[in-house]
Amino acid sequence: MILTALAVALALVAPPDAVRTGGPSAPGDVKIAVVGSSRELAGTPFSVVDAGGRVVLVGTLAKATGAPAPWPHGAVADLSELRKPGAYSVRVGSLTSRPWVVQARPGRELLRVLLRFFWAQADGRERSWLHGPSHLDDAVVAGGTYRGRRFDLSGGWMDAGDMLKFTQTTSFTAALLEAAARLDPAAAKELNGAADVGLRWLIKAHPLPDLFVLQVGDLRDHDVGFRPPESDDGSGRPGIGQRLAATGEAADVAGKAATALALAAARAKGARRATLLRHAEEWYAMGKRARRAWKPEFYAGSDWRDDLAAGAAALYRLTGRTEYARDAEIFLRRSDVFGFGWDAFAVFAAANLCGKLGAPPAADERARDLGCAKLAQAGEAAAERAGANAWGTPGPFVWGQTAESSGAGAVAALAGRRDIAARARDWLLGLNPWSASFVVGFGPNAPRHPHHWAGSFGRLPTGAVVGGPAQLKTQRAHGFEPHDPYAWAVAYEDRVANYVTSEPALDYVAASVLLVAALGA
Repeated sequence: MILTALAVALALVAPPDAVRTGGPSAPGDVKIAVVGSSRELAGTPFSVVDAGGRVVLVGTLAKATGAPAPWPHGAVADLSELRKPGAYSVRVGSLTSRPWVVQARPGRELLRVLLRFFWAQADGRERSWLHGPSHLDDAVVAGGTYRGRRFDLSGGWMDAGDMLKFTQTTSFTAALLEAAARLDPAAAKELNGAADVGLRWLIKAHPLPDLFVLQVGDLRDHDVGFRPPESDDGSGRPGIGQRLAATGEAADVAGKAATALALAAARAKGARRATLLRHAEEWYAMGKRARRAWKPEFYAGSDWRDDLAAGAAALYRLTGRTEYARDAEIFLRRSDVFGFGWDAFAVFAAANLCGKLGAPPAADERARDLGCAKLAQAGEAAAERAGANAWGTPGPFVWGQTAESSGAGAVAALAGRRDIAARARDWLLGLNPWSASFVVGFGPNAPRHPHHWAGSFGRLPTGAVVGGPAQLKTQRAHGFEPHDPYAWAVAYEDRVANYVTSEPALDYVAASVLLVAALGA
């Protein structure tokens, strides 16, 4: 009797059968549709129709590999033979997917949209289409030798839906934008121009030989709540009208800053090149002294060797100095490469040394071989994660899943697994249980209620990538009970209050930009 009641309950809450597709895709991309169903559909015929309703492809569904949750069963339709540009839909019985698009350069429009977010987040007097000049009095040092002194720390990027600025994510984002520019020369001007906003701020964040700024703003930003950024300068609230700067020494932050600055120096000349190189070397030297990760309220790093590996690799590629090659080798050997993101940066060092970031392989044989081995290892890990679920996302279901998936997809592309990278792109744009794009202003069912200040004033941060699906236990720990018909152990909702799934951030968008560039390379 208990078993019967349980079976009835499961039948009542099971989501209806559906066909999910991603896109847009390029001719020749390994493309699939996923059919989620309450019954086994492997062996069932499917057809593909064009925009005019003409059947252009027929086939038979195959059993999906990996878990099909939230459905009990999953099947896939192989669409890779379809190479002609156009809009297409998949039909299985009475089910029809939404159309997806095949384009010659599918990443071009997406990249333009994603880049809009960095200009939306630009602070100070940097050009922004979303708000006016803001935080022009940044910032007063909060503690240490220079406590109470004001330095010009205006500019840069606001990190997420709030208005704090972090050297950690600014450096990560600038480095990924520069790498994307190398991989996609046709978009290099736009990518490097966006990166320069962060780089100008990184120069300011090291105003004296012994002073390194790690963060601007604090938890009081959240206490005030959503408001237009330009209103802060007139605020009489402590820590809002004039914000505080947290300073110190931390190897994880230093390694990322050195990476971004060294990559920028490689494309600069004259006095600017010298300035960028000096700052890169001084950040790196600080990191080697510190040999510890930063542990603030936000973006507390778990390790630092991976970041110094990336910094050393970038400085070696820039200067040719053997000591940087040896440092890169030592730190990379002691770092794991089973993830990629702001707190897992070793793969960036590996790809750089292996010659997969738009430059030839490193001349130092030991460093190059280690980089290539580590990159291959990372690609295998991404493929293993992608194979664990029917949707093919290579990112684990943690807070910031979109960044994890896009980052792992970019790594897969750099390691030669374009099929995994294409699935990561499709997951981002609709090949998921919710048939939703996680990019504001792009794709089907795109977020309309992101956790971002602009939404409170009738404006949306176009190009923002929201956090996406996360574990229910994580959301409940933060006080959220998602209203999600497709929830299993994981849920997603487009709701302002739920910052776990709906807040955008710099690193989410940066990982997606690198994915698009790596796929197009």
